[in-house]
Amino acid sequence: MPLASMPPAKLITSSEQYQKMIAHLSEQKAIAIDTESNSLYAYQERVCLIQLSSRERDFLLDPFAFEDLQALGELMANNQVQKNMHAGDYDISTLKRDYGFEFHNVFDTMLAASALGESSLGLSTLLEKYFGIQLAKKYQRANWGERPIKADMLRYAQADSHFLIPLRDYMMPKLKEIGWLELVQEDANAMAKNTPAMKPHCEDVWRIKGTRDLSPEEISLLAELNHQRELQAQKRNRPPFKIFGDPAMIAIAQAMPRTLEELSALKVFSAHQMKRYGNLIVNTVSQWLENPQKLHRPPNWRPDDAEIERYEALKRLRKTLAQQEGIVSNLVLPRDLMGKIARHKPQTMAELENLMEDYPLRFARFGKQVFDLLQRKRL
Repeated sequence: MPLASMPPAKLITSSEQYQKMIAHLSEQKAIAIDTESNSLYAYQERVCLIQLSSRERDFLLDPFAFEDLQALGELMANNQVQKNMHAGDYDISTLKRDYGFEFHNVFDTMLAASALGESSLGLSTLLEKYFGIQLAKKYQRANWGERPIKADMLRYAQADSHFLIPLRDYMMPKLKEIGWLELVQEDANAMAKNTPAMKPHCEDVWRIKGTRDLSPEEISLLAELNHQRELQAQKRNRPPFKIFGDPAMIAIAQAMPRTLEELSALKVFSAHQMKRYGNLIVNTVSQWLENPQKLHRPPNWRPDDAEIERYEALKRLRKTLAQQEGIVSNLVLPRDLMGKIARHKPQTMAELENLMEDYPLRFARFGKQVFDLLQRKRL
């Protein structure tokens, strides 16, 4: 299956094309989906291209051309059509954010690769290993929000969905052979259900790396600097880090430069940044110094010692059961499930079953061992 074997993809930009695409995909037992976004180039990231494939055809849907994608959302929620993805949590979270989609009947080839004991889980690595296909990486950081999209970029994007169904077909017999296909499917559907919609970008000083090293006064100034950066990023429709970086703001908050000379001496801005933002920064610092404030970090939620002990005990049990079964640990208990059990501390098997509602096969296979552990250790 060389790249040259891919048929030309259909770029979907009209209502008529869209309806024909939906009709075709709705007749399939399995389809593949991937997305491209513009997180490196816009203040608010959005899905810029949706790649969809059946066994016979590839579609490249331009979401900018449509006011809504309700029919595609209905397809994503259709339990009769399996949606194949690779590391699908990101695609799911962005599609939930932008379009409110729900996902049912999902198969994730990265989860499958993990279950098969693959150490490298990237799609390009797996396709090269299994099929001898080398995917180009040229456009991994491209601006997918630009229009028109270059032909080479469309060809690159097509490959990300085109080979997912053949990859699934290769993996499924291997998973059946070791008896773990159903658990991988369970994982994928739990991921699709529980992955939250990605939150829209918002101003948050606590997300800046380095705040832990600052005093309350310096954090207060940092919040003012960050606010100015957000305003500039909105104005220019750029990601905030492309206005100026977190390390620069941390250094400025600590040094509190009152003049352009003092700011320049920090050597955190390029000449271009000094020209564009220098006066803004020193004015922000000067205004803050007229009425300096303190900003204290909000208390962080931290699990208590008993919860940590429960989690560690579950990790040890998971490792033991995985060794007994000859499988990877995540197939026994996924991390998010262990955290949920440790946090809620089920007192009965019924409570444990309720906590594991998205993992019924795990409950049937390992539920008693999990409950016995919690009871035996009185955790």
